[in-house]
Amino acid sequence: MASRAWFVSPKVVTIGVLGLLTGALLIMAGRWFSPMVSAQQAMKDGRLQEALLEYRNAERRLAGSSIVRRLLPEVYDSAISSELAIMYSLKQYDEVIDKAGASGSSAARFWAGCALFAKADVDISDKNRLNWMAQAQQEFRGAIDAEPDNFDARFNYELIARLIAGMKKDPTIERPKDLQMLVPSSAQAPKKVS
Repeated sequence: MASRAWFVSPKVVTIGVLGLLTGALLIMAGRWFSPMVSAQQAMKDGRLQEALLEYRNAERRLAGSSIVRRLLPEVYDSAISSELAIMYSLKQYDEVIDKAGASGSSAARFWAGCALFAKADVDISDKNRLNWMAQAQQEFRGAIDAEPDNFDARFNYELIARLIAGMKKDPTIERPKDLQMLVPSSAQAPKKVS
């Protein structure tokens, strides 16, 4: 009886190797992006401090790989934007402004504008308030320049322009009691990474 040798076509071998490589890449990607997934779950559960730490871990991980930042810039920007959103909601305005200045993305400029406006809202000096508002307006303008379809940035920019004009026209005018009109919408909220 003649023995039969196994013969596997090169096509089958190629498909098998590609399948193994794809599986390995998916496992690596899952581990690589696990801080983002953990952060999103923490946010969903209302654990903002934990979410902030996880987004910072994700940012460090992504910042350490120029290849990933080059291939997936929106993932890195999403981590930064989500981090800024949490810091803003925790009223860490100075930290938001500092971090946003280092990033320079449209979302970062948006959050810097929100933080500057929040600082204007709590400042009791009319001169300082006007200065904070002017800086916020510049940040919103930068966000609009980077992303012209950003409705929130455009709305906030125009609102601040009107508030500044009113303050310049009559500095003695009582400021609005509730400046919560500038609340970011869900369009600026942290984005989900799947």
